Amino acid sequence: GGGPAAGTGGAAGEGGAAGGGGTTKHLSKEERRIARREAERKDYVAAEGGIAALRRVLRAYSTYDPDVGYCQGMNFVAAMFLTFMSEEEAFWLLVHVMNEEPCRMRGLYGEGMADAHRVLHVAEGLVVQFLPKLAAHLERENVHITMYATQWLLTLYASSFPFDLVTRVWDCFLAEGWKIVFRVMLAILDRASPDLMAMRFEEILGYFRELPS
Repeated sequence: GGGPAAGTGGAAGEGGAAGGGGTTKHLSKEERRIARREAERKDYVAAEGGIAALRRVLRAYSTYDPDVGYCQGMNFVAAMFLTFMSEEEAFWLLVHVMNEEPCRMRGLYGEGMADAHRVLHVAEGLVVQFLPKLAAHLERENVHITMYATQWLLTLYASSFPFDLVTRVWDCFLAEGWKIVFRVMLAILDRASPDLMAMRFEEILGYFRELPS
């Protein structure tokens, strides 16, 4: 039981699967640059020593779970943990959220990304159910949920949203699982809906790229 698609009230849309993956078995030079830039930009791990700690935690996890290895998105999660705890504690919390209920994030990454597809499918259904006018507008403009929600859901907002919001989401997520992730998505879209309803395809994508500014 449980897992990323559990506890959402059963809503599901007719959407397609998520694209992309970016799984590797080790951290390439480019991925290290990405991890450094993203962590510094978010100010989660500001110092050079923090970047080194982030690399060690990600390498340790890729050794612990070679079938998943390192995937883009995990760096945001590990970097956030490192702001609150030691490297060892951050590593074991990463192991926990990847493998244990109610989080079970492992299926979002690795081969096939089966849970990523499932999470996006559930999310699309919830948008249709709770924000039907916006869902219809986005469909008319050929804006699929994978174009704006993938990073939100695969990093639980750690990729781009303010640190105080991210920590509140994670507090709830660690205790209760995926409901909070979908609720935040719906709140973001509901708030943005008046703007989005007046926009066309390229404007919509630009708007999502600029969120949450």
